[in-house]
Amino acid sequence: MIDPLRQFSWPDLHAKYDGLCKRFNPLVPYLDCFYPRPSSDRCLYYALRQKFTVELNSSNGIGLQTFQAMLYWKLYSQPAAVSSTCKRLIEDGKLRQEASKGLRAASDALRNAPMADLNIVSEVRKLGSHAIWGMRTSTALPVRTTFLHFIHPAMIPIFDKQVLLAVGVTEKGANQKLRFLEPYIAHAATLARTHAGHFSSFQDETPIRLVDMALWVVRGGCN
Repeated sequence: MIDPLRQFSWPDLHAKYDGLCKRFNPLVPYLDCFYPRPSSDRCLYYALRQKFTVELNSSNGIGLQTFQAMLYWKLYSQPAAVSSTCKRLIEDGKLRQEASKGLRAASDALRNAPMADLNIVSEVRKLGSHAIWGMRTSTALPVRTTFLHFIHPAMIPIFDKQVLLAVGVTEKGANQKLRFLEPYIAHAATLARTHAGHFSSFQDETPIRLVDMALWVVRGGCN
């Protein structure tokens, strides 16, 4: 895997990232749990970080509405995925019931998992056992890593097509294959260490998240 960030203009990261988020719509029903509604991709990201922190440590765990908002954040650049995943979840009572139960079980397991022994690949696998719509299929690795990123934002990168293409992984469907996940996790951590000298001016994102954003910018987003 390559490092495409050697000449990256880090002071321009937020502006470039925001400019690529044209499909974000703050009025969608998937964001009804927020008031006021987040006005942008980054505002929603920050709000989700706060909600995950609070809800993970509550007796009920991560709530269904918070999960719906996370799904929208991950998928909004793909209208077909929003329709097949977010829209169906909000309309199907059985899926909502199953997802609520699964989110509580996943939250209990993650809340009690010792950080020192955290195995990211293992946690990604385990998420599939909770029957949570949007994460239960074996190919849902991008959504599973997104969920885990909001639990451990300093440790877990978001594994998707665009960041893999940015680091030189061109195999079709690579973002749906576990054999690419572990090396990407290690590579993202290496990139975060390599470029750490540029991060002092950023207060709201972890180094891992800054690398995610920069790789997405390198690829020109998903629009």
